Amino acid sequence: MTKATMIRNYRKFSAADSYIVGFVYNGLLYFSEMAEIAPRFLKVEQASRNQGDNLRLRIRKELKESLMRKNPVCLGSAEILDGGKYNKGENFEKAVTEYFSQEWEKDRVPFNVSGDITLNGKEVQIKLDSATLVNEKYLNKLKKG
Repeated sequence: MTKATMIRNYRKFSAADSYIVGFVYNGLLYFSEMAEIAPRFLKVEQASRNQGDNLRLRIRKELKESLMRKNPVCLGSAEILDGGKYNKGENFEKAVTEYFSQEWEKDRVPFNVSGDITLNGKEVQIKLDSATLVNEKYLNKLKKG
């Protein structure tokens, strides 16, 4: 599946109304809100365990610098992502959820069912740099119904 096809199918099935994208810049953790994740932020990479390809968030240095010019929210030191029983993506999701004064709970709800957080009645998907958005096998399953 091409990158354009994966993006089109991901957007078609996504339950999110918008996205919060996180990244580390100069040792600090930031996030930006966006209506859609632009293709320049996404890469297609080989997935593991026979899942086909992954559509993955990859924010290169020049893209981080462009996001910095748009006044992202700083959550503090990138050390927020480390430690505890959760991975970096889960720690980021927890930090963002708590930033919006909501209680975070680890879940396994797929992107096509709901976002990670509800803000002002809108479903928002939360993704940290290097996160996998979807794999090809799951997109094919959704296309089949």
